[in-house]
Amino acid sequence: MDRCPCPGGTFRRTTCLLMQTSSTSRLRLVPVLAALFVLIGPASGQSAPPSGLDAPDRPLVVMNLAAHPDDEDGLTMAYYRGNQDAVVYSVIYTRGEGGQNEAGPDLYERLGAIRTAETEAAARILGTRVVFLDRFDFGFSKHAAEAFTEWSGGRTGFWQAIDPADLDAEAGRDALVADVVYQIRRLKPDVLFTNHDTTTAWPNAQHGHHQAVGLSSFEAFSLAADPTYRPEQLEEDGVDVWQPSRLFLRVGGFSSANPDEIDVTVPVGDDCAATAVRPAESCADRAVAGVSKHVSQGFDLWAPRFRRETTTFRLIASAEGVPPLPAGATDLAAGLRPNPTAADLPLATLVDSGRLPTLDLGVSSPTVVPTQSVYVELGALAPGQTVTVYPPPGAPTQGLFAAEPVTGTAGAGRLRVPVPSGTTPTAPAYRSQYGTSVGTAPLLYAVRDAAGALVAGGRLPVEIVPPATVDLSPDPIRLVPGVNEIPVQLTVFEALRDTVNVGLTLYRGDAAVAFAVQGIAAADGQGVFEIDLGDAAPGDYRIQAAAQTSGCGLPWFIVERPATILPDVAVAPGLRVGFVRSYDGTMAEALAVMGADVVDLDSTALAAGDFSGLQTIVVDIRAMLERPDLVAHKDRLLAWVERGGHLVVGYHKSFEWNDNDGLAPYPLVLGRDRVTMEDAPVTVLLPDHPLFQAPHALTEADWDGWVQERGLYFPSEADARYQRLLSVGDAGEAPLTTGLLFAEVGQGTYVYSPLVWYRQLAALTPGAWRAFADLVSLPLTDGRGAVGAR
Repeated sequence: MDRCPCPGGTFRRTTCLLMQTSSTSRLRLVPVLAALFVLIGPASGQSAPPSGLDAPDRPLVVMNLAAHPDDEDGLTMAYYRGNQDAVVYSVIYTRGEGGQNEAGPDLYERLGAIRTAETEAAARILGTRVVFLDRFDFGFSKHAAEAFTEWSGGRTGFWQAIDPADLDAEAGRDALVADVVYQIRRLKPDVLFTNHDTTTAWPNAQHGHHQAVGLSSFEAFSLAADPTYRPEQLEEDGVDVWQPSRLFLRVGGFSSANPDEIDVTVPVGDDCAATAVRPAESCADRAVAGVSKHVSQGFDLWAPRFRRETTTFRLIASAEGVPPLPAGATDLAAGLRPNPTAADLPLATLVDSGRLPTLDLGVSSPTVVPTQSVYVELGALAPGQTVTVYPPPGAPTQGLFAAEPVTGTAGAGRLRVPVPSGTTPTAPAYRSQYGTSVGTAPLLYAVRDAAGALVAGGRLPVEIVPPATVDLSPDPIRLVPGVNEIPVQLTVFEALRDTVNVGLTLYRGDAAVAFAVQGIAAADGQGVFEIDLGDAAPGDYRIQAAAQTSGCGLPWFIVERPATILPDVAVAPGLRVGFVRSYDGTMAEALAVMGADVVDLDSTALAAGDFSGLQTIVVDIRAMLERPDLVAHKDRLLAWVERGGHLVVGYHKSFEWNDNDGLAPYPLVLGRDRVTMEDAPVTVLLPDHPLFQAPHALTEADWDGWVQERGLYFPSEADARYQRLLSVGDAGEAPLTTGLLFAEVGQGTYVYSPLVWYRQLAALTPGAWRAFADLVSLPLTDGRGAVGAR
């Protein structure tokens, strides 16, 4: 083990102590001298960008609240930003990492990062400002209480261990309401609106996350104005007691709302003004352009379906003294007159809402490392003007490393902006799902004329970065007993640094079981670690990589990834599988790891219908949506089954399946039922069935350890010729018996399963790997062999 050159310390000791502070799977930016910053602490109010700044009259401010990125009301937001010139905030509770991905195989934290970028891209079109509350999206939920419970333990990722004793629904609800109150007090909206109802009784209830949004927004509406509620929030500059005027629930959606429920009809089809990125156009068209950015949710295809000429709302709450809505109201803010002197907006709000002109201030570098400086060119300033650059959020504001605003004047050439040690890095944002949102550069500037009046403002195109960052892939990492080669990617931002020390630690629980450290050359950008695990037992592990100087300081940057050593899981020897790939492909990758010879079936292969030499064909999840050639040639697959083939079909949504008469030998209609609890009890109805026998004899334990959910879009109607092999259901609900359907078809066999095999294979769930190996191996374990080989 390499030791630090200074006495009394080792790289290993320093790294391990810091690493053991968290088991989160997301990236954590760790600044140099972070411990000193914690001891000093920032002083509230010092050197922060001031509010007001002699700014223009306060605009109307509206806030949309949504559970997931694609739940935001783009139509109404586009109208209020582009037609009414309002400041529009989109407060989104989660990053959507628990959803499906219709654009690729990325799931969980990586999907959350994708959906974050999609949301920011939509916001640039709509002209809105996004605020994430960073609640963990653990997947579909049926009850708000479940959401509040899951959100109570501080969990931020699928791979983060949480003590069940730390979970409490009331605590989760209280913390969520407090966060919403904080955003209301900070952003000071006049009007709140949401798509999400407070109804919690099925079948009329929405997604449990949606229920949580409805409930928390209703509570926060009045609590934000109560000075006795969370008074500690009010100690922060710019956070004040605030009472929104109205809270609305959008009603109608894709269907017409009950006229008795409608209090306001907003004309979102009216014109929106031109912006730097969009021409003058209908606000509805602009909203469609925005929602189309949610590609991972398929909205690049479905966005036109969301176009409406109006959106309709029911008034849920109104503040005391607010005038009643007129009959036939067309404005959520009807009768409201924002007071220009009331709670002037902070500089960040004025800048991000586009209400201030910007200047083209050149900078010496797009990135800056704490302890270094960036230089701002002042040539764009007019005579008599000054520019003030404010310290970034996360910079210490008192003590040894205190940050202060710096001011330059026209004609001075350039302005030095120091970034002190202890400043929290804001980039690389794309590496951290929960980091600074894309496009939010941290250095704000304000330009004043000779009289001191604010004339311009903006953000310098600079990100604050650690000296170096590291990354590990894939996620999770599959390990094997014996020697493992683990690639590490390195990015160096400090120009004078040639080599960076990287430490790699493997944990089983809280115990470090392997450690390695090596220097990686900045020019190489990557290194490979060899870790010998010997005869390490199968199970869940985690790997942490840390980049730091050769000395004994704290690491600059730490990344953690889950890792798993799988039991010996293999398909039947000699198995050859055809694969009809959609956007995912996880099942094909897992089959290859299990030893199958996987053959991709493209359009030509499907059209030819010659699948000789294959024992099994697997149809990827939602392939009937992604592959029109599959829909066109599905009869060829079913004919192959008749001749002795074995067809395994993964989950589909009801509309793409039912509208195309499915891909099944006998009638099979998909519904919308799902089992959301990953530990919902599974009962095997036919335990002696061949699918449960070989090459792995399955037991009850093989249904343990699943992640997120059991399955979705279970068949609602299934022909009697299908055998129902298992039942599964959420607590308090009747078990569903269509989670694994098997049928004999001519000389062949057919399996349909809405269980989320792809999630379990990606998560390296051992029992799911064993069960899936059995599903595909049947033609060899029952002695049938390949079609055409007999």
